[in-house]
Amino acid sequence: MEQQTVEYTFEGEEVSSVTSEHATTTLYRRPDGTYFVYLDARKVADNAVLETGERPRGLTEREVRVVWPELLEAQSGQ
Repeated sequence: MEQQTVEYTFEGEEVSSVTSEHATTTLYRRPDGTYFVYLDARKVADNAVLETGERPRGLTEREVRVVWPELLEAQSGQ
């Protein structure tokens, strides 16, 4: 399988970022109040994913709180 590079542009403010031994996870808040989560595991697994939700595009705060609670906790600690 051939590896490809994709560039995805969006407007958003970086809210928080958490780094573990496996990945860096970054939370972005978009102008419409939804969130994107960027999971960068390239240092151990050679992949990165931008989680954008389904319909409408973007994750709700509740979805972020369930799957990545550490990102919202890191936000309150800043």
